[in-house]
Amino acid sequence: MIRKIKFFIFIFLSLGYLFNITFSFTFAVIGDRAGRPVDGIFEKNLSRILEKKPDFIIQLGDILVESSDKEYEYVKNLFKNVHIPIYFVPGNHDLKGDPGGKKFQAFTGRPLYYYFDFENARFIILNNSSGKLGKDQKQWLVDVLKNTDKKYKFVFMHQPVISPGIFFLFHKADPIESKELMQIFEKYKVNYVFSGHIHMYYRKVINNVVYIISGIGGARPYVSSDLDEGKPHFILIEVKDSGIREEVIRLEW
Repeated sequence: MIRKIKFFIFIFLSLGYLFNITFSFTFAVIGDRAGRPVDGIFEKNLSRILEKKPDFIIQLGDILVESSDKEYEYVKNLFKNVHIPIYFVPGNHDLKGDPGGKKFQAFTGRPLYYYFDFENARFIILNNSSGKLGKDQKQWLVDVLKNTDKKYKFVFMHQPVISPGIFFLFHKADPIESKELMQIFEKYKVNYVFSGHIHMYYRKVINNVVYIISGIGGARPYVSSDLDEGKPHFILIEVKDSGIREEVIRLEW
């Protein structure tokens, strides 16, 4: 029996080599809806995401303005016909008036920070809605990064650990912890770190880690809307064994 199992495993692996069977999937990342939302923009972005048929969506926080019951009803209706998984990052507006996150966790059906694996990648959702992870969550992050054999690692948080410029320094996460987190990302070979909070698009590679700020899912921009950095957008990520491809898809105001 064991010999037969080994034989079939050998055949499967051989066929995979011959026919170049590899993993391939796509996911979409969309940033802030709230914090001065613009009517209809997030809805248009969501509609375009669904046209692309990704395997799942990750929303980078501030889906709400102040976590009122009326807002929750609106957002629930917004996603009621979405039939793929959506993973929500907690933002500062999402936990406004709900500091323990009870309403937010009831809405998402998940804890405030967690991870999941998909194919050959690990996805880590963090809660730095207050500007910091804190000691316990930071140790949890290290453990989750350390204890995996997945090829790719993606991290998602609301407040960014980098700043697009001096004028946005007060919009980034705690500067001391940010340096520590960047060292952790480098040590454990994280591929991408996504965040929202700053209402613009910004991308920078630091020591082989790609940092992307994507803060205009439907919120009013912090920079000129005439610039690509100030346009509503989402990001489509294609993941293959051979590499990662990203595409920024923008709307006009």
